[in-house]
Amino acid sequence: MIFRATFFSLTLGQLSLYAEPLITLQEANGTDKLKVELLDLQKDKALLRRADGQEFETPLAYLAEASRTEIRETWATHRTEIKKLLQPLNKALGHSLFASNGNIWNEKPQAVASRLRLPLESKTPYSSSYRLYTRNGYTFAGANPKTMVAYGDHKDRTLSLSIIYANKGDTLSNVGAGEDHFKTKGASKGQNRLASAMAADAAAITKTLTQTLGEPIEQKMLGQGNKSHKAQRWDWNGHSFLLAHVKGEYVGLNIVRADFADGGGRFSRVSDGEMKVRLKENVTEHKNGDVFINNIPMVDQGPKGYCAPATFERAMRHAGVPADMYLLATLATVGGGGTNTAKLYDEVAFTTRSKGGRTARQIELKTLAPKKLKRYINKGVPILWQMRSLPEYNRTANARTRERRQVKDWPAYASKIEIQAKQNAPKLRAQKNYHICMIIGYNETTNEIAVSDSWGKNYTIRWIHLHEAEAVSNRNGFVIDL
Repeated sequence: MIFRATFFSLTLGQLSLYAEPLITLQEANGTDKLKVELLDLQKDKALLRRADGQEFETPLAYLAEASRTEIRETWATHRTEIKKLLQPLNKALGHSLFASNGNIWNEKPQAVASRLRLPLESKTPYSSSYRLYTRNGYTFAGANPKTMVAYGDHKDRTLSLSIIYANKGDTLSNVGAGEDHFKTKGASKGQNRLASAMAADAAAITKTLTQTLGEPIEQKMLGQGNKSHKAQRWDWNGHSFLLAHVKGEYVGLNIVRADFADGGGRFSRVSDGEMKVRLKENVTEHKNGDVFINNIPMVDQGPKGYCAPATFERAMRHAGVPADMYLLATLATVGGGGTNTAKLYDEVAFTTRSKGGRTARQIELKTLAPKKLKRYINKGVPILWQMRSLPEYNRTANARTRERRQVKDWPAYASKIEIQAKQNAPKLRAQKNYHICMIIGYNETTNEIAVSDSWGKNYTIRWIHLHEAEAVSNRNGFVIDL
């Protein structure tokens, strides 16, 4: 028998609003019975989930007649209950968030993102994200979000949605995205504007969800670092809508699994053994001497000074610790951008240690020589690097990265860029454009390092010579290790 688990019980009233229905499973000609969740029914196959979280598809022909009848009748009743609120809820949200099955947790994140018009931001074998920085006219739940993100898990199922409305990063910033961030000083647009915008957004979302799902309850949720926050919570069909209004910081709506909300935001930890294997498998080596880390989640910080929170989110998720740059920004970032990196280090270290079992620490980067970087890169651990993202540095990194795609004679290339780098280094001493990004690789033959910035997929990997990198380095870094 494959049925080896016990399950919890819920009242009938809870089933329609809180979770997938439970059914009794029994094989044909068998005696063992098991309570499982009925996730979906397609023709003559049922998708089921055991108490241990294991999902499996079972042909109805394999089951006892009583179980087949219960599955069909239970599914019909469940679908009737779902239909009562499915269309009204989608209408209230302003988007077809829910397909006909009424459960985004059983869908691929790409399908959910498509209905919300969210473009792909990052996809690895372990996670995915679809992010949209919205324009005027895009509304969700009665208010205008600044950004929306749909996250997927290692099974390519939807994991959660994060919708951020008025917040100190987007609302108070007037900087550009990517390299354009450094073209202005990022002056604040006015704190009063932020407070009134946050109050209006929170009121509109509360009204929208209450009219459809009823009065919320108040719940405390874990945040990043040693912080927690209060949230209003509405439940429907295994989904929890969590609205947070953190004074002076942000208004955010998270849509998460109800059992995740029940746990107050606690997540399952990936074991050290599994993580070590995963990290090592992400290290790629090429014949030309390139060694670099693949499959680091990309986070596009967008038009605000969140390079540090975005980069830390990437590193934390790479190490199996869930993170959100907006929540990280509440720990050590001022309006519009600008991060107290030392304070953020401390908060991240607390989170990775207490919630993820990972070791986070600051490191000195007196030299960026490849032989010094190997200690971390060779086991799949990226280095968070404090540096100065100067225009000449970016022009060189962009040009060098393009040039590498056409190189046939690597020794000649190495000699050429050695000369260029020695000429460029004196031009890269300006004390401005402070930035944090990742060192994700090296090449000992060409004396280059590979860098990744939180500016979108075009900045996943760029190459720069050691002399040029050390010219802009602040000689400090951070790693999240095992």
